[in-house]
Amino acid sequence: MKTLEELKKEWGKNLNTVSGEQAYSKTDIEKIFKARVKKHTNTAMQYFWASFVLQVMVYALLSHVIVAYWSDTTALWLSMAGVFLFIPFTVVLMKKFKQIAVAKPADADNIATSLHAYTQRRYALLQSFYNFKKRYELILIPLSSAIGVVLVFKLYVPGGVQEHLAGALLSFIVTLFSCVYAIRLENRKNFEEPLRQFEKIINEFNNGAL
Repeated sequence: MKTLEELKKEWGKNLNTVSGEQAYSKTDIEKIFKARVKKHTNTAMQYFWASFVLQVMVYALLSHVIVAYWSDTTALWLSMAGVFLFIPFTVVLMKKFKQIAVAKPADADNIATSLHAYTQRRYALLQSFYNFKKRYELILIPLSSAIGVVLVFKLYVPGGVQEHLAGALLSFIVTLFSCVYAIRLENRKNFEEPLRQFEKIINEFNNGAL
Protein backbone atom coordinates (compact mmCIF):
# COMPACT_ATOMS: atom_id res chain seq x y z
CA MET A 1 0.00 0.00 0.00
CA LYS A 2 1.36 3.44 -0.99
CA THR A 3 2.45 5.87 1.70
CA LEU A 4 1.00 9.36 2.00
CA GLU A 5 4.08 10.86 0.32
CA GLU A 6 3.75 8.48 -2.64
CA LEU A 7 0.07 9.28 -2.94
CA LYS A 8 0.87 12.99 -2.90
CA LYS A 9 3.32 12.55 -5.80
CA GLU A 10 0.78 10.48 -7.73
CA TRP A 11 -1.91 13.08 -7.04
CA GLY A 12 0.41 15.77 -8.35
CA LYS A 13 1.08 13.83 -11.57
CA ASN A 14 -2.61 13.36 -12.16
CA LEU A 15 -3.06 17.11 -11.91
CA ASN A 16 -0.17 17.68 -14.38
CA THR A 17 1.81 19.59 -11.80
CA VAL A 18 5.55 20.11 -12.04
CA SER A 19 7.97 17.94 -10.11
CA GLY A 20 9.53 19.15 -6.90
CA GLU A 21 8.04 20.66 -3.77
CA GLN A 22 4.26 20.87 -3.97
CA ALA A 23 1.74 22.97 -2.14
CA TYR A 24 -1.43 21.12 -1.25
CA SER A 25 -4.69 22.64 -0.20
CA LYS A 26 -6.62 21.19 2.70
CA THR A 27 -9.10 19.75 0.23
CA ASP A 28 -6.38 18.02 -1.80
CA ILE A 29 -4.78 16.42 1.25
CA GLU A 30 -8.15 15.35 2.62
CA LYS A 31 -9.05 13.67 -0.70
CA ILE A 32 -5.76 11.76 -0.81
CA PHE A 33 -6.11 10.70 2.78
CA LYS A 34 -9.79 9.77 2.70
CA ALA A 35 -9.32 7.63 -0.41
CA ARG A 36 -6.73 5.58 1.43
CA VAL A 37 -8.72 5.24 4.65
CA LYS A 38 -11.92 4.47 2.73
CA LYS A 39 -10.29 1.55 0.94
CA HIS A 40 -9.37 -0.19 4.20
CA THR A 41 -12.71 0.70 5.81
CA ASN A 42 -14.56 -0.84 2.86
CA THR A 43 -12.60 -4.07 3.32
CA ALA A 44 -13.88 -4.29 6.90
CA MET A 45 -17.41 -3.28 5.85
CA GLN A 46 -17.56 -6.26 3.47
CA TYR A 47 -17.59 -8.44 6.58
CA PHE A 48 -20.43 -6.42 8.08
CA TRP A 49 -22.79 -6.97 5.14
CA ALA A 50 -21.92 -10.66 4.74
CA SER A 51 -22.29 -11.27 8.48
CA PHE A 52 -25.53 -9.30 8.69
CA VAL A 53 -27.13 -11.28 5.83
CA LEU A 54 -25.98 -14.56 7.40
CA GLN A 55 -27.45 -13.63 10.78
CA VAL A 56 -30.78 -12.63 9.21
CA MET A 57 -30.89 -16.07 7.58
CA VAL A 58 -30.10 -17.76 10.91
CA TYR A 59 -32.87 -15.82 12.68
CA ALA A 60 -35.31 -16.66 9.87
CA LEU A 61 -34.52 -20.38 9.95
CA LEU A 62 -34.70 -20.62 13.74
CA SER A 63 -37.93 -18.62 13.80
CA HIS A 64 -39.41 -21.00 11.25
CA VAL A 65 -38.48 -23.97 13.45
CA ILE A 66 -40.01 -22.26 16.50
CA VAL A 67 -43.31 -21.69 14.69
CA ALA A 68 -43.43 -25.02 12.83
CA TYR A 69 -42.38 -27.18 15.79
CA TRP A 70 -43.93 -25.22 18.65
CA SER A 71 -45.24 -28.40 20.27
CA ASP A 72 -41.80 -30.07 20.23
CA THR A 73 -40.19 -28.90 23.47
CA THR A 74 -36.65 -29.89 22.51
CA ALA A 75 -36.74 -28.21 19.09
CA LEU A 76 -38.41 -25.15 20.61
CA TRP A 77 -35.80 -24.63 23.32
CA LEU A 78 -32.86 -25.33 21.04
CA SER A 79 -34.16 -22.81 18.48
CA MET A 80 -34.75 -20.17 21.14
CA ALA A 81 -31.28 -20.81 22.56
CA GLY A 82 -29.82 -20.27 19.08
CA VAL A 83 -31.66 -16.96 18.68
CA PHE A 84 -30.54 -15.66 22.08
CA LEU A 85 -27.00 -16.83 21.38
CA PHE A 86 -26.73 -14.62 18.29
CA ILE A 87 -28.46 -11.51 19.66
CA PRO A 88 -25.44 -10.04 21.57
CA PHE A 89 -23.24 -10.55 18.52
CA THR A 90 -25.74 -8.83 16.23
CA VAL A 91 -26.18 -5.89 18.61
CA VAL A 92 -22.44 -5.23 18.93
CA LEU A 93 -21.95 -5.71 15.18
CA MET A 94 -24.60 -3.11 14.35
CA LYS A 95 -23.35 -0.65 16.96
CA LYS A 96 -19.66 -0.77 16.07
CA PHE A 97 -20.05 -0.71 12.31
CA LYS A 98 -22.56 2.13 12.46
CA GLN A 99 -20.00 4.13 14.45
CA ILE A 100 -17.31 3.28 11.90
CA ALA A 101 -19.54 4.27 8.98
CA VAL A 102 -20.45 7.70 10.40
CA ALA A 103 -16.98 8.63 11.71
CA LYS A 104 -15.70 11.74 9.91
CA PRO A 105 -12.90 14.31 10.31
CA ALA A 106 -14.19 16.93 12.75
CA ASP A 107 -11.72 19.84 12.86
CA ALA A 108 -11.80 21.77 9.59
CA ASP A 109 -9.22 24.29 10.89
CA ASN A 110 -6.56 21.69 11.63
CA ILE A 111 -6.76 19.07 8.92
CA ALA A 112 -3.76 17.01 10.06
CA THR A 113 -5.00 16.70 13.64
CA SER A 114 -8.54 16.02 12.46
CA LEU A 115 -7.55 13.27 10.02
CA HIS A 116 -5.22 11.71 12.57
CA ALA A 117 -8.05 11.51 15.11
CA TYR A 118 -10.39 10.24 12.37
CA THR A 119 -8.07 7.33 11.57
CA GLN A 120 -7.48 6.52 15.23
CA ARG A 121 -11.24 6.50 15.82
CA ARG A 122 -11.89 4.02 13.02
CA TYR A 123 -8.93 1.91 14.09
CA ALA A 124 -10.13 1.81 17.72
CA LEU A 125 -13.70 0.87 16.74
CA LEU A 126 -12.56 -1.88 14.37
CA GLN A 127 -10.05 -3.24 16.89
CA SER A 128 -12.72 -3.18 19.62
CA PHE A 129 -15.17 -5.20 17.54
CA TYR A 130 -12.44 -7.61 16.42
CA ASN A 131 -11.46 -8.28 20.02
CA PHE A 132 -15.11 -8.89 20.93
CA LYS A 133 -15.58 -11.10 17.87
CA LYS A 134 -12.62 -13.34 18.72
CA ARG A 135 -13.76 -13.79 22.32
CA TYR A 136 -17.46 -14.28 21.60
CA GLU A 137 -16.86 -16.75 18.79
CA LEU A 138 -15.14 -19.06 21.26
CA ILE A 139 -18.65 -19.55 22.67
CA LEU A 140 -20.78 -18.83 19.61
CA ILE A 141 -19.23 -21.24 17.12
CA PRO A 142 -19.15 -24.45 19.21
CA LEU A 143 -22.62 -23.88 20.68
CA SER A 144 -24.28 -22.84 17.42
CA SER A 145 -22.65 -25.78 15.62
CA ALA A 146 -23.94 -28.17 18.26
CA ILE A 147 -27.45 -26.67 18.13
CA GLY A 148 -27.48 -26.90 14.34
CA VAL A 149 -26.39 -30.52 14.29
CA VAL A 150 -28.86 -31.60 16.97
CA LEU A 151 -31.75 -29.80 15.24
CA VAL A 152 -30.94 -31.27 11.83
CA PHE A 153 -30.73 -34.81 13.21
CA LYS A 154 -33.87 -34.36 15.28
CA LEU A 155 -35.99 -32.95 12.47
CA TYR A 156 -34.67 -34.82 9.45
CA VAL A 157 -32.93 -38.02 10.62
CA PRO A 158 -35.17 -40.74 12.12
CA GLY A 159 -33.93 -41.58 15.60
CA GLY A 160 -32.09 -38.30 16.01
CA VAL A 161 -28.71 -37.93 17.66
CA GLN A 162 -29.46 -40.73 20.14
CA GLU A 163 -29.48 -43.38 17.42
CA HIS A 164 -26.79 -41.82 15.22
CA LEU A 165 -24.25 -40.62 17.75
CA ALA A 166 -21.20 -41.30 15.57
CA GLY A 167 -22.73 -39.51 12.58
CA ALA A 168 -23.79 -36.55 14.72
CA LEU A 169 -20.33 -36.29 16.28
CA LEU A 170 -18.65 -36.41 12.87
CA SER A 171 -21.06 -33.76 11.56
CA PHE A 172 -20.27 -31.54 14.55
CA ILE A 173 -16.49 -31.90 14.07
CA VAL A 174 -16.70 -31.17 10.34
CA THR A 175 -18.96 -28.18 10.94
CA LEU A 176 -16.72 -26.84 13.69
CA PHE A 177 -13.51 -27.11 11.70
CA SER A 178 -15.15 -25.65 8.60
CA CYS A 179 -16.31 -22.64 10.62
CA VAL A 180 -12.89 -22.19 12.22
CA TYR A 181 -11.17 -22.28 8.83
CA ALA A 182 -13.62 -19.81 7.27
CA ILE A 183 -13.38 -17.47 10.26
CA ARG A 184 -9.59 -17.50 10.13
CA LEU A 185 -9.67 -16.46 6.47
CA GLU A 186 -12.21 -13.70 7.09
CA ASN A 187 -10.23 -12.40 10.06
CA ARG A 188 -7.10 -12.04 7.97
CA LYS A 189 -8.89 -10.31 5.10
CA ASN A 190 -11.47 -8.15 6.87
CA PHE A 191 -9.76 -7.31 10.16
CA GLU A 192 -6.04 -8.01 10.47
CA GLU A 193 -5.03 -6.48 7.13
CA PRO A 194 -7.17 -3.29 7.50
CA LEU A 195 -5.91 -2.89 11.07
CA ARG A 196 -2.30 -3.17 9.89
CA GLN A 197 -2.92 -0.54 7.24
CA PHE A 198 -4.59 1.79 9.75
CA GLU A 199 -1.57 1.35 12.05
CA LYS A 200 0.70 2.21 9.14
CA ILE A 201 -1.21 5.42 8.44
CA ILE A 202 -1.22 6.39 12.12
CA ASN A 203 2.55 5.80 12.30
CA GLU A 204 3.04 8.06 9.27
CA PHE A 205 1.16 10.79 11.11
CA ASN A 206 3.30 10.24 14.21
CA ASN A 207 6.42 10.45 12.04
CA GLY A 208 5.31 13.71 10.48
CA ALA A 209 4.38 12.42 7.05
CA LEU A 210 1.37 14.75 7.00
